[in-house]
Amino acid sequence: MSAEARLRFYASVFDVVEVNASYYAIPDVLSVRRWAERTPPGFVFHVKAWALMTGHHPRAQSLPADVARLVSPRARRTHRGEIEAGEFPPEAVDEAFRLFRAALAPLAEAGKLGYVLFQLAPWVRYDDARLAYLASLPARLPGWTVAVEFRHRSWLPDHAHEALGTLRRAGAAHVVVDAPVVAGAVPRVAEVTAPVAVFRLHGRNAEGWMRQLRGEEPAVREKYDYLYSEPELRELMPEIDEAAGEAEQVYVSFNNNNRDYPVRNALMMKKLLGQPVPGGHALPGDLFA
Repeated sequence: MSAEARLRFYASVFDVVEVNASYYAIPDVLSVRRWAERTPPGFVFHVKAWALMTGHHPRAQSLPADVARLVSPRARRTHRGEIEAGEFPPEAVDEAFRLFRAALAPLAEAGKLGYVLFQLAPWVRYDDARLAYLASLPARLPGWTVAVEFRHRSWLPDHAHEALGTLRRAGAAHVVVDAPVVAGAVPRVAEVTAPVAVFRLHGRNAEGWMRQLRGEEPAVREKYDYLYSEPELRELMPEIDEAAGEAEQVYVSFNNNNRDYPVRNALMMKKLLGQPVPGGHALPGDLFA
């Protein structure tokens, strides 16, 4: 199937998708316009913020020209050749936000832009400067829904009051994370801080998560290699129902990205929520990769 056919087929089964490619590079505005054109009214795209915007180290080849010219050619690199996030001056980050807004404008204009996901790098720790940065996000993306996922324990649980309070005052959504319960991991904190509530389910592959916490680099498929059982998803329903009583909208995104696991679990969740599940569809995992 072509990219267009895959998207159209996906949109016949689900009413929302989370775009991961935008983490690696700011998407081309023409591609974004096609996303809007190829999906039905009411379909929603959640979009991951570009790596530089979340404290990650972006790949040199992903830098837009207007950002690259603001970075020293002698900027430090990681062992994988990425440019260290700390090498970018504030004006480069500002330029990244400008380009990101322009790229996603077709989705916003079509009413199809959901939340912009700021999945902070695992090494981004709590401090006053980071807190101020999070508080600034809604002003940097005016009129858009911002969702923040913490991945270091210095935020949750160590400074939960300050972190969640900042999001609440900014009207930004706290991402409720379901992940393995292992030492050093951020716990699941089901707090609603905005009109939109977000749950992201990463699976419960403890060994994959421990490898990353030890400083190793497991493959994405290894880290997220987990298929939820129906009883496990049912255990989450009270938190989802409670969030639905506080928020205007609740989104549940599956990030257990291996094989066809997200598709199977998303269909399972639709059934648990009492939503219609299409019958007779073949749903190969690689179709939704």
